Amino acid sequence: MESSVATWRSFEGLVCDILEANNFDVRTNSVRGDPGFDLLADFGGERWAIEVKYYRTMRAQPTLIDAAAARLAHNGLTAQAQKGMLIVSCFLPVKLREALEQKFSITFVDQVDLRNWCVTSPDLAAKLDALLESNPSEPQAIHPARYNPIGDSKPLRGLAPQVRDTHGTELCEELKKIKKGKTSWAKYEKVCEKILKYLFPNDLHGWHAQMRTDDGLNRYDYVCRVRPTTEFWKFVIDHLDSRYVLFEFKNYTGEIKQGQILTTEKYLLERGLRRMAIIMTRVGADSHAVAMTQGAMREQGKLMLIVNDEKVCQMLHMKERGEDPTDCLFEIADNFLLTLPR
Repeated sequence: MESSVATWRSFEGLVCDILEANNFDVRTNSVRGDPGFDLLADFGGERWAIEVKYYRTMRAQPTLIDAAAARLAHNGLTAQAQKGMLIVSCFLPVKLREALEQKFSITFVDQVDLRNWCVTSPDLAAKLDALLESNPSEPQAIHPARYNPIGDSKPLRGLAPQVRDTHGTELCEELKKIKKGKTSWAKYEKVCEKILKYLFPNDLHGWHAQMRTDDGLNRYDYVCRVRPTTEFWKFVIDHLDSRYVLFEFKNYTGEIKQGQILTTEKYLLERGLRRMAIIMTRVGADSHAVAMTQGAMREQGKLMLIVNDEKVCQMLHMKERGEDPTDCLFEIADNFLLTLPR
């Protein structure tokens, strides 16, 4: 979604401004994508490889940060940088930061450090707080942090050989190879299950398969219990009053229609604390189906998000890069609700 692009890009642009205000000579890395990192910068006669990660969830997610740090350490050495820096929008507890810096020999900068770097620039501080929707008077924001993290920075060094996570790419390719239509329905369901368990290992529990008969086929959907580990799942619990989420797998050759939406809606139960469904489909939904999802939300408070192959693969690649795939779901839901007609 365009809003998703704008959020991380705005954060990256603001980080560049903050770095330049602190005497870094910053330029965009010409080697984008994989392998790569976001920025190259010169400071104190040394070249820095810098990766910027925007997370909606303010609590640090160690597995994602670990994956991002491993990629940066490797890519920085490949680019012959002397130092590495991973800048994250979340809060890094002191012990976690120390453990990560010891492991990767790169500098970690979190939201607190960025705010401290803005001490002489109230305008940049205000932009940072607005972008992160944070309050500088909150306890986390005034948690003691090093004023100048780069003062303790260490040279990049080679890491022990690590098995690079390519599982997301492999699952994306496996998904794309599945033929659309009835003959491949069971295979599609199995791959979708593997994808969901890779993307959300700590977020969803109690996987329960339900057999149902639609279109003359025996099919399965899944109901999972939600844990409030990220901003998206907190939103589902707190604002939708849904402790459970329904996953539907629709391997249709074309766009799904309003009949398929109506079928899914019947499985959402207000008193069963099941008010949300994520519908995985190959090529999305037609306008009538979208209108029906809007009506279900407007009239009954039931949220149904339609996620096609493109979005699924986007989340898989995000997970590989150390980004939070639930941020993609948050943006899909945010866009759906912002554009909900009367």
